[in-house]
Amino acid sequence: MSEATLYPGQSLGLPKQGRGSLAGWWPRIGAMVGDWAASMVLAVALFGTGVINGAGWQSFMVLAIYFVEASLLTALTGGSFGQLIVRIGVVRTDGGQLGWWRPVVRTALKCLVIPHIVVGAERRPLTDMMLGTVVVSRR
Repeated sequence: MSEATLYPGQSLGLPKQGRGSLAGWWPRIGAMVGDWAASMVLAVALFGTGVINGAGWQSFMVLAIYFVEASLLTALTGGSFGQLIVRIGVVRTDGGQLGWWRPVVRTALKCLVIPHIVVGAERRPLTDMMLGTVVVSRR
């Protein structure tokens, strides 16, 4: 098969489209926006509006809530709040269980931003390549 006929996710053994195929950029962006919005709402409800325009510890509460939400839900359900809404999820490339440490490390690296915006082959950020994970469609 020539290089021109390869589709994203094929080298990982993923289907070309449908359930289990590599998630597209728009669902990923939508999931991140949904996660961040939910984290902001919860942070304001718990800590007040200082999380938006304040300084000090309050300014980190949205990020802290995002970290807890994304780590916990990904470990339990295979996807963060936003990912569940847009019907994408995180799976291991070898088909094994995610466990607890992969979602926690993945979310921590995502919070650092740089490892998550360095994207390689198959639309996989450095974070996913390091942890042996991939974001797939659940549709």
